[in-house]
Amino acid sequence: MRCLSFLLLFLFWEGGAYAQIEAPASLLETPATVLAEDGPALFQYWEIGQHPRLWSAELGDVPALRAYRDSLALVLGEGMLAQVLQFESSQGHPDPSQPDTMDNYALVHTGRLGRIRAIHWLEAEILNYQLTRYPLLGHPTEFHGFIAVHNASSRVRIYFAASDQPWPPKPGPIIPHLEQALTEGWRLRYHLHNHYDPPNENFVGAMAPSLADAQYFKALRDRFALKDALITNGFTTVVLPAATFADFFSH
Repeated sequence: MRCLSFLLLFLFWEGGAYAQIEAPASLLETPATVLAEDGPALFQYWEIGQHPRLWSAELGDVPALRAYRDSLALVLGEGMLAQVLQFESSQGHPDPSQPDTMDNYALVHTGRLGRIRAIHWLEAEILNYQLTRYPLLGHPTEFHGFIAVHNASSRVRIYFAASDQPWPPKPGPIIPHLEQALTEGWRLRYHLHNHYDPPNENFVGAMAPSLADAQYFKALRDRFALKDALITNGFTTVVLPAATFADFFSH
């Protein structure tokens, strides 16, 4: 089969028929359906083809994320940044000296729970989108990303909620839409959000869920059958399967 010079297509088997999926464009260039706006709080979703690139560690053009990474190298120094990233991506940390000091960070970084890997294309696109609104160094924020898949139609829907505040807004406008989508064959595959740390902790977000995160993941599993929770810091992402949610400390 000949590939068009300007288009990358993949053939794959889906539900007994082949489907051709166009390589995804940047989310910055992809029209979104806005569900609600409340001042700087934005609730919307994108719907795109379920292309293998979404789950690849080969990133697209993510200028805001690239600027954040470059700025960290300048602020911390390349050597220090490399040390911080190595520490934050390691799952070979020793056990806490006292068993009663075990926490969610130790559960991940001793290798007991979850898996830390490089950030993937779709995760980087969602983070890059928010960083174009509010840069992570100058105006740090977190977002919600609910990633649903519809295998019969080979589509992916990314529900996004964010504002200008350090914490993401409650995703009230998204929930009814997601509930309706689940009755139409969609499945909530991932919940993604980002972490960052303050300057005195070298900026790079922790690869582990907070107590509130763990509680929220359990609620999403029970209500929407969430399969995996994802937390990214712009360099790496920790993948937490639903089967591990009960093993984390929570409120």
